[in-house]
Amino acid sequence: MRFGFLSGLFYPEPGGPSTFLHHFLPEVRQAGHDAHLLAFGETRSEDAKLGYRVTRISRRLGRIRRNWVYLTTARKIAAESDALFVVGYALLFLPFLRRPARRVVAKVVGDWSWEMADRRGLTTLDKNAFQTGTKHPLVWVLRAYYLWSVRHADLVITPSADMRRIVMGWGVAPERVRVVYNAIPAPQLPTTDRAELRQMLGLPTDQPLIVSVARLTPVKGVHVMLQGLPDVPGAHFVVVGDGPQQAELEAAAPAGRVTFVGAQPHERVLMYLRAADVYVLSSFTEGLSHTLLESIAVGAPAVASAVGGNPEVITDGVEGLLVPPGDPAALAAAIRRILDDSALARQMEAAGLARSQSFRWETEVAETLAALAGDDVAAGGQAPTDNPHHP
Repeated sequence: MRFGFLSGLFYPEPGGPSTFLHHFLPEVRQAGHDAHLLAFGETRSEDAKLGYRVTRISRRLGRIRRNWVYLTTARKIAAESDALFVVGYALLFLPFLRRPARRVVAKVVGDWSWEMADRRGLTTLDKNAFQTGTKHPLVWVLRAYYLWSVRHADLVITPSADMRRIVMGWGVAPERVRVVYNAIPAPQLPTTDRAELRQMLGLPTDQPLIVSVARLTPVKGVHVMLQGLPDVPGAHFVVVGDGPQQAELEAAAPAGRVTFVGAQPHERVLMYLRAADVYVLSSFTEGLSHTLLESIAVGAPAVASAVGGNPEVITDGVEGLLVPPGDPAALAAAIRRILDDSALARQMEAAGLARSQSFRWETEVAETLAALAGDDVAAGGQAPTDNPHHP
């Protein structure tokens, strides 16, 4: 079959959709299907060696022009495809694709309208309260358009049961919304010595190490960890990632206690995660975090905000600890609890490694391919359970 993939981002740009597509598209080719990906970004020489077609629309074009070029290219890809997979910013183009593909599958990992409203200071509500709360007139228009776009898909994939419930609240019928849990290929680092990795990465070897991996935007909550760091004496905090909030975060960081290493290749991100005594995910919203899955898969106890799909990965007190979002004191207390109790840390490491086996990459690949092919039997055939430990 011929599959088209529309995304706002693609490798090596960071983000869950980018990471997923980078790993998934070779599986599409290995299964005998043709694949053509469209994303924003600058053409790379490596694209010709990937084994599938990649078209990138330069961001150096003006906003109106690049969106028009993206739309016209998306229409051509859709016309050539048996099925279309649409994720991220590309969802906004769905109403204008003229529906030539036999099947359109959308992957919804978050509420774009809430993210836009939050980023522009047009709402003070969290993601859940935003679903039914009063909205600024501009936000109401953007939201109506976004939900209309999502409803153009034949099937909506969500990475968590939490996100499935939200999408059904948008008026999408339950039988058209399916959970396909995020997963990762099994990393090779769970038994690698932490001290050795820290030396390789140039990190302190004589202090407890806290690591966060995130796009540096307010919604990812790295500033919450910085606010809580004074309550974790002696620990060093490493921030992996970049973004528009970086200068602000660097200015707020306690002198000598925080290292910003910027965006890193995926293999190196895994090394930072394995080097950590505690991995922190302090975001205000999540679909289902790839880096949270990677942290437990390399044996790093996790402290995560109790939002989105995080409680579907972490059982509080088992694989890690869950804390309220935006609470520096609770975040610091949870980190201290792990750092001060080596037996608990070892138990969480072992439990996390075991839990990571529930999020098998082979399962995500098979279920996503089945969704694209319209094979309901192979994909499960019915809406998944709302059990928070569905895997």
